[in-house]
Amino acid sequence: MLAISPQDVDSHERWIEQEGFPFPLLADTEKVAAEAYGVVAPMVGIRRSIFVVDSTGALGWSYSGTVRAIFKKPAQLAKIVQGLD
Repeated sequence: MLAISPQDVDSHERWIEQEGFPFPLLADTEKVAAEAYGVVAPMVGIRRSIFVVDSTGALGWSYSGTVRAIFKKPAQLAKIVQGLD
């Protein structure tokens, strides 16, 4: 499992430690992945989104919200992924 965020690596390290995030968090500072997944929104920036994609590339679950949306905690995401087995 990977996570991608437009913030830089330094901010990721602080957030990972604070939240206890158990997955690798990649930096998409150029917003290449965000554009590929269609989550760049004019006037808003990046819509907070989650895409659970399996090893075959099939989308198993997705969530998209506004920039300030209440976001899923890592423990919630783990339950979602486990439920897709």
